[in-house]
Amino acid sequence: MGKVSLNINGRAYGLGCETGEEERLMRLGQKLDERVAQMANQFGQIGDLRLLVMAGITLLDEMEDPVSSVEAQVKKRLNTLETETEAATEARERTEVEAVESLMSAAQRIERLAERLSEADPR
Repeated sequence: MGKVSLNINGRAYGLGCETGEEERLMRLGQKLDERVAQMANQFGQIGDLRLLVMAGITLLDEMEDPVSSVEAQVKKRLNTLETETEAATEARERTEVEAVESLMSAAQRIERLAERLSEADPR
């Protein structure tokens, strides 16, 4: 059996866990500490128990409504992708216009050169 010492809101808590689960428990403890710190910043040091309860409730609330959280993330990512797609399309169109203009300019230079060569050719 493994043992982990978690630091939550400046206090150490020793917990037991299955062997091999120590790293996961440490990571979860760090997330809880971060949430408690957010609560403490928002509401002040109103007591460890209250902060832990508030942090637990907010975490459970997020877990209860994962669909809307995921939907919000998907919408945000879709908006980003749409913006990137529009920018890429505009860049491609600009590049195409520049390429056509370059080809037209080259064709005009070739025509002028051909005219000069035909004028210079005594045949």
